Amino acid sequence: YLLLRSLGALGLTWLLFWLYTTHVLGRAMADFGVTLSVRGWAAAAAVLLPAGVTAVYGSLGRWTASPIPLGEAAGTIAASLALALKAGVTEEMLFRGYMMTLVRERWSRRAAILAPSVLFACAHLIGLETFSPAGVALLVVSGSLVGIMFSLVADRSGSVSNSVLMHTLWNLVMATSLLHITPAGETYGSPVFSLIIPDGPLLLTGGSFGAETSAIAMAGYAAVCCLALVKGANHR
Repeated sequence: YLLLRSLGALGLTWLLFWLYTTHVLGRAMADFGVTLSVRGWAAAAAVLLPAGVTAVYGSLGRWTASPIPLGEAAGTIAASLALALKAGVTEEMLFRGYMMTLVRERWSRRAAILAPSVLFACAHLIGLETFSPAGVALLVVSGSLVGIMFSLVADRSGSVSNSVLMHTLWNLVMATSLLHITPAGETYGSPVFSLIIPDGPLLLTGGSFGAETSAIAMAGYAAVCCLALVKGANHR
């Protein structure tokens, strides 16, 4: 059900974007960076970012695998991939495709990278399980940084397909039932793999939003931002 729902939502969203672009705006989707053009440096970063963050946490915690049947595990992996792809495509088309392009055309490239990124972070506040000033601040800062990372990748590569790939692989590893990185007292659900990390400060665990908002993840986001600025310089 999750697999079909995710793929259906992805197809419907794509259709609505296409209809709005071609029939309301009278433009092509390529005008908003919606093209298939993946650059090697972006593909490498898309793999290395979740792998690096997971490796750092792996050195701090212990791995476990859920004793679930092979068929159920395969279904969980397929549904996780569909969920990650849906979020990657739809969110990147909206924030890095349309919003970033329209803000750049109206104001400037810098505003186009910053403004949708902050909005992207604020949109994820609904995902917080518990609210605290420190947790909200951490999500806004880390969410804005990851938004800037996706924006720079899309802007410097010339296509949202690069940020879609990065967003999809990141979500697949860090935000689905394929893998959960949590302290022992905060485990939830039935993931295929679990990485149990020690209880620690908010910057280590990421708080109620999880490892995606941790200092370890933010270091990875900053590294990819630097890579995009260097490798994508020729595109500009």
